Amino acid sequence: MVILVMIILTFIGIVIAKIHYGNVNNAVDPRIKEALIMYGRYNRFASENNTEMVVAILDSIRTIYLSVPHYMSSYELGVVENNLASVYLTLALSPAGIDERKQFLLSAAEEHLLSGIDYYSVWIGLFGNLTEAQISGIVEEEFGGDETLRASENLDAIIRKRIRDLLDAQKETPRRLSVSYSNMGIISRHREKAEEAVSYYEKALEMWPDNHTARNNLNIIFGLPAVKQSFIRRLFPPDRL
Repeated sequence: MVILVMIILTFIGIVIAKIHYGNVNNAVDPRIKEALIMYGRYNRFASENNTEMVVAILDSIRTIYLSVPHYMSSYELGVVENNLASVYLTLALSPAGIDERKQFLLSAAEEHLLSGIDYYSVWIGLFGNLTEAQISGIVEEEFGGDETLRASENLDAIIRKRIRDLLDAQKETPRRLSVSYSNMGIISRHREKAEEAVSYYEKALEMWPDNHTARNNLNIIFGLPAVKQSFIRRLFPPDRL
């Protein structure tokens, strides 16, 4: 009897999961679906430290977003640029290599960070303070006017998902921008430009007061001890409480 119940529960779980992921897939904007698939490969190559493939995939993802008018100034491009910057910054800060190469990599990271900061800032200016009704109006007009999406029987689901994504981004994008400023501060520190680094860390904390990395890097510059996060705080940061 117990085995039978377990089999039934397992079957129900599989059915629910199939329905859930089917609904998720149906709600994906087909114009950028390939970019989301590429992110799966990106994560695999990133875990293998295959930087050449990571950069190539991120370049392809960027091209896809830039090909769709709705995404040309969106926060997603800021994410791509910040990920590219992280690749070059990680390489620049690795122990191996000569100083000339380090400076080249820092410059490459800076270029992508500044581009990402522009995307984030523009997006916040356009969408950061909009109400759900205002966002819904924009998405419904832009998506409903697209020939590719009008032909989809899942248009309503695609629109609802995009509205949810943009509402989530209102909270997440300032934190993403804060991380970009933190990384700019790291670059300035390694160029021995302390005042510039302080300015970037302060900007990072303005965007996200709980940016632990920016706070501790600022403390290092001022000769203050690093502030350790408690185990509970690491598990449940303020934005997840």
